[in-house]
Amino acid sequence: MKKGFTLVELLITVGLFVIIITIAVGGFTNAIRTERQVSSLISAQSNISLVLEQMSREIRTGYLFCDTPGATTPSSSCDDADPSDPVGTQCQVDPSTNTWTCPALDFYDAESNHINYSWAGGQLMESINGGAPLSVTGDTIAVKYLRFTLFGQTEGDNWPPRVTIAIGVAPSSTDQGVAGDVINLETTVSSRIIDCTPTTPAKC
Repeated sequence: MKKGFTLVELLITVGLFVIIITIAVGGFTNAIRTERQVSSLISAQSNISLVLEQMSREIRTGYLFCDTPGATTPSSSCDDADPSDPVGTQCQVDPSTNTWTCPALDFYDAESNHINYSWAGGQLMESINGGAPLSVTGDTIAVKYLRFTLFGQTEGDNWPPRVTIAIGVAPSSTDQGVAGDVINLETTVSSRIIDCTPTTPAKC
C-alpha cells in the first residue's frame, strides 16, 4: 500500500505553519517598530542637546537676564504671549528665594546682541536684536514645554546670574508610541559676569 498524508494531518501541519509564521512576522514587525522609536528618540535627544549647548555658551557670557537696568522685577520681554504654553505666560517671582521663573529668556550676549528665547508652536524660537523669531530646533522634534529659572540676576545682589533651563521634547512622529515619549532635560548655567549696574546695556 502506498503511504501518504491524510487530510487531517495536512490541516494540522498548515495550521501550525501559519501560527509559527504569524509569531515570527509579529516579532519582526515589533523589532522594526522598536528600532524606529529608539532612532527617533536618539535623534531628538541629539538635536536638543546641541541647542542647549548653543544656549549655554551664550548665557555663560551674557548679562541682564530678564532684567531692565535699575529695575528689580522681571521685564515683560521674558513673558510669553502664547496661550497654549503649558508653563504660563508671565514670569513668577519667589521672594523667599529671590528667583524668577519665566516662560522666555531675554538677555544680551558677549557681543551686546539682544537675544530672546521663547516657546511657540512646539518649537524653541530665537530672536536676535528684535528680529523675527526663528526656530532653533529641527523638524524632527516637538518642544512640549520650556521654562527658565533665574537666580542672582538682580543688580547689586553680588551673585553671579544663574539660569536653569528646563525643557521637554518629543520626536515629531505620527507614531503615537513615539510622539508620546517626552524627554525631560534640565541644565544650569552660570554667567561669568557677576553684576550689571550701568544704565546702558552695551557698557555692562
